[in-house]
Amino acid sequence: MLTNCTAYAKIVTVKRTNTQRVLVTFDNTKKDKHNCIIVNSHNAVYKSGDIINLETYNAQQRAHAIATTMQSVRDTLRVKNIVLV
Repeated sequence: MLTNCTAYAKIVTVKRTNTQRVLVTFDNTKKDKHNCIIVNSHNAVYKSGDIINLETYNAQQRAHAIATTMQSVRDTLRVKNIVLV
């Protein structure tokens, strides 16, 4: 059963390893000075592993990897709504 909760996701680039990962949270109370929701590893309920190596993947492969990860987030957290912040 899916819930109507909204999950907030952020695609983070790890510069040390030159990879990207996805962080997801439900907490919308922590906001910065521009009133944008803060998603970091401390309040994340879902942390993907390193899904993309930026040196070897092109834009289409990156988009496909992120879409696959977002589907995994929907299945794991059982949510319908995911907002990228």
